[in-house]
Amino acid sequence: MSVIARPDDESAVALTRSGIEAYRSKDFALAARCFAEALCLDPADNAARINLANALWSFGALDDAANIAQAALAQVGGAQGAESLEFEAWMINGAIRLARGDACGAVNAYHAATACRPGAASGHAGLAAALLARGDAVGAEAHADVALALDPGCLHAQGTKAASLAARADFRGAIAAYDALLAAQPGDQAAWLNRGAAKLDLDWLAAADHDLTMATLLDPTCFAAWVTRGYAACLAGRLDEAVSFADRALSLDPDHPQAHWNRGIALLLKGDYPAGFAAYEWRKRHPVHGRSFTPMPAPIWQGEAGAGQRLLVRAEQGLGDTIMFARFIPELAARGLRITLACAPALHRLLRTLPATLIDLEAVADGGGFEYAIDQMSLPLALDLTPLAIPAADGYLAADAALAAAAKAWLDQRAVPGRARIGFVWAGNPTHDNDRRRSLPAGALAPLLTERRFSAIALQLGAQRGAYAIPDAMPLVRDYADTAAIIAHLDAVVTVDTSVAHLAGALGVPCHILLSSVCDWRWGVTGTDSPWYRSVRLHRQERLGDWSAPIESVAAALA
Repeated sequence: MSVIARPDDESAVALTRSGIEAYRSKDFALAARCFAEALCLDPADNAARINLANALWSFGALDDAANIAQAALAQVGGAQGAESLEFEAWMINGAIRLARGDACGAVNAYHAATACRPGAASGHAGLAAALLARGDAVGAEAHADVALALDPGCLHAQGTKAASLAARADFRGAIAAYDALLAAQPGDQAAWLNRGAAKLDLDWLAAADHDLTMATLLDPTCFAAWVTRGYAACLAGRLDEAVSFADRALSLDPDHPQAHWNRGIALLLKGDYPAGFAAYEWRKRHPVHGRSFTPMPAPIWQGEAGAGQRLLVRAEQGLGDTIMFARFIPELAARGLRITLACAPALHRLLRTLPATLIDLEAVADGGGFEYAIDQMSLPLALDLTPLAIPAADGYLAADAALAAAAKAWLDQRAVPGRARIGFVWAGNPTHDNDRRRSLPAGALAPLLTERRFSAIALQLGAQRGAYAIPDAMPLVRDYADTAAIIAHLDAVVTVDTSVAHLAGALGVPCHILLSSVCDWRWGVTGTDSPWYRSVRLHRQERLGDWSAPIESVAAALA
């Protein structure tokens, strides 16, 4: 935003000049006083009114700025020969509305500004920023391009274009746009931060770390930079740094859920379960993920013995998480608690042997009569869990006998006699936020599946089903009880990090998990064994995105 020179009378000229000098030196409070005095000398001076609104906006007095800006617009709107002032009035109105979170109002204001002066790059740049805030990344990029065509040096438009490309997941394009911005303005801390974030989305971890380090050097008080830098360190396996950077972020904003959650993930990866699960509780306060944590119908259980007391355990996150944490149900029952587990219906037949009443998650809202309640992934905290005290690592579920007999008959007809029967899963749910790292690329398993030493059986569901020409067991499957019946008659399972891995481990069936070097906290960052499942062997990437090493490791294990 710019201030307007208005040489009317000698005193107003002096005040305007002083205001402009103060504004350019970023003393916005002094600038506002100067422009306010100029306006007192001449209440009809709309240039002073617009300048005052600009100064008030610049130091965050948005309510006062909005009132002054609206008054300026009322004074100049449609006035003969006042097109330039009307343009500036719409511009500051747009900026104020954007700062107040009124993206739609800002879009309307900037549209009006560009109607006043279609050839003004600043108007299209403002409109681009407002459209991006409204969620229209395509429209934002289009107007940013118009602004840059009118003025190739419009850095505001360049930054919005970069952010628009990132919002559309065109991270390479975003990085190129940030490159241009930083070439012109190397001290732009936000550009370093945002380019680093875009590089993280491409898994360029070293390059991202450089940019994020620059962002924190340029502004050590930037909370977002420390949070993102901590996340990057966690992805790279530098867990002590990840915790340290999260602590820096929390020193700036002690109650920010994402920083606590990031810190918890790093601690869990380190194997510090008591501190990690305590920090992990902040997931419930996350602005997006926390929405699924609706109020419980009873006080939160914190480890009380409570003989005969009724405890509601509410499943959360994925089906694999429910299977993994179902191991705690027998221990809770052993404490004398009467357990009700609320989980997805697809798991009810599988989990019916547990000492718990099973209900649908939706029934929790109508449920009552419980003395206590707890979210399932909060159980380790309530139970003071450590990696050395994880219960039922040898297996805690069993396949239904009748279902298993039917599955065996099916396998006997399709497996090569005398060969080991190996089940394969090569892709997870594509909506998972880490799926691009955990699922295998097309054809990655082909070298392994050409082996003639075992009979391969597909356990894959979803869009990637049928990717390999091997017998498909999924027509037998209605829910996880059917999958368990098949796995119970396999010699081993080979899978990426999905619910099938947890199911095989819970059944005590040998399972080989192909892991990205950026994997979930429960698998840690080193080693081939898991304290959660003794039948599981972990095969890790040596380089992020390169699956050759874990696939070769599985091939050797199956030999």
